Amino acid sequence: MKRGYGKVFKNQSVFEYGVIRKSEKPSPTELANRTVLNEDESGNYFIDLNKAVYPWDHETGEDELFAKSLGQFISDCSGPAVVDLKPDQVESARIEPELAKNSASNPIPKEAL
Repeated sequence: MKRGYGKVFKNQSVFEYGVIRKSEKPSPTELANRTVLNEDESGNYFIDLNKAVYPWDHETGEDELFAKSLGQFISDCSGPAVVDLKPDQVESARIEPELAKNSASNPIPKEAL
């Protein structure tokens, strides 16, 4: 499922889920008997049920058929939409500490990490 990492999935109603990433353990207890493929940055999980892919909404616990196969799911994923912001439009931002440690430009002091 690594081919979906960093991409987003849009369902038929054109709702765009968050950027897909590797699922962190532990998964919610509601998913204990399901095969978790990965999750998105918003806390939704993508699960395998009889070779089909379903999203599991962390807020409602609902799931709906997204794709009849993993291949179809991956082909329906695409890069996230590009958002163009001017510096005065940004109020705050969260930078991943590991990314900041490896950044050559404008490094964050180590004591801030």
